[in-house]
Amino acid sequence: MLKEMEDENISPNVKTFTALVDAFCKEGKVEEAEAVINIMIERGEVPNIVTYNSLIDGYCLRGEMIKARAIFYSLTLRGLVPDVFTYNSLLNGYCKNQNIEKAMQMFREMAGKGLKPNVVTYNTMLQGLFQVGRCVAARKLFDEMHAQGQIPNECTYGIVLDGLCNNHLVEDALSLFHLVGNSKLNSNIVVYNILIDGAGKYGKVDIARVLFQGLTDKGLQPNVRTYTVMISGFCREGLLGEAKSLFLKMEESGCPPNNVTYCVFLQGCLKNKRYDDVEMLLQEMDDRGYSLDASTLSLFIDHIAAGLLDRSMLKLLGKLVPKELLNDPSLCDWE
Repeated sequence: MLKEMEDENISPNVKTFTALVDAFCKEGKVEEAEAVINIMIERGEVPNIVTYNSLIDGYCLRGEMIKARAIFYSLTLRGLVPDVFTYNSLLNGYCKNQNIEKAMQMFREMAGKGLKPNVVTYNTMLQGLFQVGRCVAARKLFDEMHAQGQIPNECTYGIVLDGLCNNHLVEDALSLFHLVGNSKLNSNIVVYNILIDGAGKYGKVDIARVLFQGLTDKGLQPNVRTYTVMISGFCREGLLGEAKSLFLKMEESGCPPNNVTYCVFLQGCLKNKRYDDVEMLLQEMDDRGYSLDASTLSLFIDHIAAGLLDRSMLKLLGKLVPKELLNDPSLCDWE
């Protein structure tokens, strides 16, 4: 790109260089981004905080926190002051690495630097805390967010509801959902997907069913994920009849099952030893160009090895194995 600009007699400035650095970092090409900064300096253009924020974010996205931290410490020497965006990138990196203690340390450091956390900051920290099961700390931070005058957005509520559900606190998630009573939440299918999935995963399929059946009253149309998580919930409880009815309804409703839906329903059939529809489902997958994921394929192999399914099914299964699984050592002797 720089060569093309030179050919057109265009001299890149700080903004142009920074945009290029950011583009490389978003693609994971941090070394190329560093090279651009070196060219930038050679040409007398001084990188600013936005330039280095992009570089820090690039290393954080790759989980290379030592390098990200080194650049962070070098900012002062370069006469630059870290801002909220700098901290947000580092917090995201530490949270993704599940180094929540370091993330909390940096989060508290922001106040000492006179920086006010924004919604992105809180969202990042909430997600990080829930991921490591620190639900009490997450709730305190959520309350602190309100106290500091930061208004949670839809993403915030999605993170909190998902975090509560994933930590088996489905009733708490539902209480928050009803407490907020926000028209934005009530009209957001993603929020309902989170709640239906959480309820179905942790043995509260009746709650999931009520939420699913109430979607029409809210003017919402279930999407493929909504159907899939509801089918998954039914399968977990051994309600294969309801799972099958819903599976068939998808096509009628103009929302055909995707690859994930087929794998979920097939796993439900196998785990509940209901084999009547298995071959038909596999044939449909082949017709649609779908493939089996590793866990579903492994389940089929176990059932065939145990004599629960006929070995003649191996030929059809062979057509549904994705290329990336053909060399999987755990599945290499499946034929």
